[in-house]
Amino acid sequence: MLETEFRGASRNWLLHARYVRGEHAMCMEIADELQKQCQNTHRYAHFIKGLVLADAGRYQEALERFHSCIRLQPHEPEPLKEVGKCLFRQGRFQLSLEAYLEADKLTKHPDPDTYCALAECAWNLGDSERGVEWARAGVQAGGGERAGALLAKLLLSCDDKQGALNAYDHALSTHACGADTLAAAGALRLRLGDPRRAFQLLGAALAQEPTQHAAALALAAMLLQHKDLDAALARLKAALTAHPTCVAAHTNLGLALMAKKKYIAALTCLQRAVWAAPLSARAAHDLGLTLLMCKRPTSAFCRLATAAALQPTQPYTVLLIGVALERLGDSRADAAYARAMALAPEDPLIRLNLAGRHARAGRLLEAVEEAAVSAELINREEKVDSQLASCLASLLAMLRDAGVELSRLPDVPDADATLPVGTTNDSTTADEERLAPDEV
Repeated sequence: MLETEFRGASRNWLLHARYVRGEHAMCMEIADELQKQCQNTHRYAHFIKGLVLADAGRYQEALERFHSCIRLQPHEPEPLKEVGKCLFRQGRFQLSLEAYLEADKLTKHPDPDTYCALAECAWNLGDSERGVEWARAGVQAGGGERAGALLAKLLLSCDDKQGALNAYDHALSTHACGADTLAAAGALRLRLGDPRRAFQLLGAALAQEPTQHAAALALAAMLLQHKDLDAALARLKAALTAHPTCVAAHTNLGLALMAKKKYIAALTCLQRAVWAAPLSARAAHDLGLTLLMCKRPTSAFCRLATAAALQPTQPYTVLLIGVALERLGDSRADAAYARAMALAPEDPLIRLNLAGRHARAGRLLEAVEEAAVSAELINREEKVDSQLASCLASLLAMLRDAGVELSRLPDVPDADATLPVGTTNDSTTADEERLAPDEV
């Protein structure tokens, strides 16, 4: 019997070599042969068969093999860790957590893989604070990039943005991180208002992996903010190559094409975003906005109504519904404007549009009151929005032409810039750009 076990153990290296090479069929044949020689008591053969079955997605059969390993050698932590991994992949996070805790008790030295797995289980169970503790233990045990990125992600879920940034910085300074970690760190830098460092991190992520989805999206957003539409389009196309059903990529691509005045292509991209995520309020809102710009208020109203049903407290969606109803000649436009103002009473854009609605409807006194409130809100901001100031000046000029006394009109905030032609704001008097007949 001892000689049989020795012969079986002497072939463990062959089992391991076949498994790491991906020769799973031959690996299973060798494991079955070893089990016959050892009367089904070969622990490593059970273990390797469990790994092969888990890789094939047959988690329940893999669990049986790992439990056989545990019965043969109860004090070995590796089978328990694999049990926890299989349970995690099945979505049974509580059982997975318990398995990893048992493995941690049997481990003689701190194991960063176990700590990271415990942190992921706690995160999926909604206990982020406990997950942070285990992730910190993983970092201290030498978990490398995985532990550092996981700690940053958990701190971010706890709304500790500075702590997450420090965790990313520590991981980047001590380890050679991959594209996913670089992209996540760059996106966080961008969110916290550090575009220079964000650009460096996102560029490094794309240099490692040109189709890295998150990095391409974040870098495209930066390029769109700087009006570099061609470069943004290239990044968005790269993101869609990696993830063809990405809603954010389709939406941003549509808005970029709209800025380049390619209306049909923009509507196609935004429609794809709505098809990919029919319950996304953002996708429906953007499609409704684009339809309004293309002078299709009926279709825009349908999309905006969907967005408002999904997210009733979004004031800009309700404002656009008011614009669409006004263009359709519907009397319910006043109610939509009033509702938008009730949702965001301190928003100068909404108050300015409401003033424009009153002016167009002939309610000059109400228009003057709303214009005064808009001027006060614009002046209250640290940096005066030139576009809003120009819109207010256009509105006041219209009221002045309508016969309103000059003493009633508020002062216009100082603004050097002028309103660009083709704006979608309803308060302007600039001529709207005519669309080509083959585009709408």
